[in-house]
Amino acid sequence: MANKDELIGAARNPWWQAAAAVAAVALVLTFALGGFKPAKSKSKPIPQSTAGKRVQTGAMAVTPLRAWVARYRPGGRVEPNQLYLVLQADVENRTGRSFGSYNYLIKDLILVGPKFDAVKADLPLAADDHSILGDLHPRLKQRVDLVWKLPPGYAYKTKETFGLFARDYKAKAYPNDEGAWVQGKPAAKLALAVQDLRDRIVAQ
Repeated sequence: MANKDELIGAARNPWWQAAAAVAAVALVLTFALGGFKPAKSKSKPIPQSTAGKRVQTGAMAVTPLRAWVARYRPGGRVEPNQLYLVLQADVENRTGRSFGSYNYLIKDLILVGPKFDAVKADLPLAADDHSILGDLHPRLKQRVDLVWKLPPGYAYKTKETFGLFARDYKAKAYPNDEGAWVQGKPAAKLALAVQDLRDRIVAQ
């Protein structure tokens, strides 16, 4: 059995530290991917929300508006044999700094997959002009369309579940003591009816 000095030496070994860091990341990812599974009887259930209700997650406030499936991305034309799922929402950056839509928005507002996995959107678009969404600025509400390119043969449901992760500010999130907004546990489930727009020839 290893003595106390050997254990301390192993803990200070950079290889052991790297392995521990990888294990910690793997644990977080495992939790995140399975975080939207139905809650066990003894655990606290994830709050449910619907269209039109504002949900605060720490770094953001999100109001889901509507969802639809179509043969085009917003602002585009019909693409043969291709379907897109779109979630439209009002999003507000509640932090003190701007952040890119690919940082928090795409990672935190997800589609709950068939295995309760977190499926990130392919594109974040500005709802007004269908351009790819850039930065979200503090306290400025932005209407966005999150777009999922559905795989061939995907049987979409008339009601889909989307998930929101919480994100809290940590003053010392990194070894250099730099602060950051860190993703946490699932904050809410969003249940939205999905409108069928597959018969539309051109997006409106």
